[in-house]
Amino acid sequence: MAPRSIVILVTLLVVGSGLAGCGGESKSRVIQATIGGTSIQDAVGQAKPGDIVEIGPGRYHEAVRVDRPDITIRGVDRNTVILDGQDRLTNGFLVAANGVAIENLTIHGFVQNGIVFNGIEKVSRGKGVNASDNYGAGNLVLDGYTARYITAYNNGLYGIYAFASRNGLIEDVYVSGHPDSGIYIGQCKPCNATVARVTAERNAIGYYGTNASGGVVIAQSVFRKNRLGIAPNSQKAEKLAPQEDTVVVGNIVENNDDPLAPAIPQGFFGAGIAIGGGTRNLVTRNLVRANPFAGIVLLTLDAFTPSGNRIVDNLVTGNGTDLVYAPTGASSADGNCFAGNRFGTSLPASIESAMPCNGTSTISSVPELRTPAAPPGVDYHTIPAPAPQPTMPVDGMSARGGAAQWAPVNIDEIPLPS
Repeated sequence: MAPRSIVILVTLLVVGSGLAGCGGESKSRVIQATIGGTSIQDAVGQAKPGDIVEIGPGRYHEAVRVDRPDITIRGVDRNTVILDGQDRLTNGFLVAANGVAIENLTIHGFVQNGIVFNGIEKVSRGKGVNASDNYGAGNLVLDGYTARYITAYNNGLYGIYAFASRNGLIEDVYVSGHPDSGIYIGQCKPCNATVARVTAERNAIGYYGTNASGGVVIAQSVFRKNRLGIAPNSQKAEKLAPQEDTVVVGNIVENNDDPLAPAIPQGFFGAGIAIGGGTRNLVTRNLVRANPFAGIVLLTLDAFTPSGNRIVDNLVTGNGTDLVYAPTGASSADGNCFAGNRFGTSLPASIESAMPCNGTSTISSVPELRTPAAPPGVDYHTIPAPAPQPTMPVDGMSARGGAAQWAPVNIDEIPLPS
């Protein structure tokens, strides 16, 4: 199905890291990286806060480590500036510094990730990791990151991966062909992260947010033809569990049943939005359709039971079951509620009457959840490359390097997609 035109209505984001004023502060430099000239890694090594590394057209076989804070790395054209890992290099960009923006380029063929913002790398500085530290909380974070106008496809784990990182923007991004997820945000509290105007298709999972809590907004994006669309979740494998306080608003989540997408290791298949053991999430004004197992489902994951989640004002249609509440062994609503949704089928039946947001729940038991068998997976290398994607408009390019400043999203202004 062709992409729909989606206009995001969020607060204006301005460049952080200290805008140059009239008092004679140092000006930004533009450092050129070119094929046959200065490599991207060498250009990054020359950069100082506020500088821009501008990458010329061509195919680069580099794995770039970024440990210089408050810089921007930007391609001159999204579709002709390509980082190609040749299925042997580990990460396209490993960012271990605060305030880095990566913009307007394509990344594929890396063994692990297209872009990874890694708070543990930033905090540890190669001196080792203290297993008792709660990376992702307090000061043990990477603070400030931006990924915009990025095409990431056919990397071995994730397209864009933010771990133990805070105050981030991932927007105007296309991700496909990832055997874990297209976009991943994990182990952060608060995360303060906005994912907007993203298209995620033919990944095992479109968005995965393990123990990603506080200030996470997934808005006005398209998740389709993955095996699972959107999944905020709690797990013991990472710290800061349980997951809480993500808003999923204004998205199109459809046809997440593609057997030609990479398989999820646990075998889950065919759901639009699945909250696995998450708490106090809001799912509102999304169009969720044609997902063969379930449209929106709340379930147990890794012994975490969903609680306090609000599923309100969504259009949920043509799914195997539109709305599902099926935590293992649950005997109450546990603060989860459904209201104002337009839907046809639910489990349990009449779910909005049984689990109202204003009123008393009548749930005393829930049916056993039977998930469908997943078809065999495919080799992610075989997933076709995407068509050219819109390049970054010139008027959106800041003249000073550094990540855009995160600001809370006014979710009340984001409508239901049509």
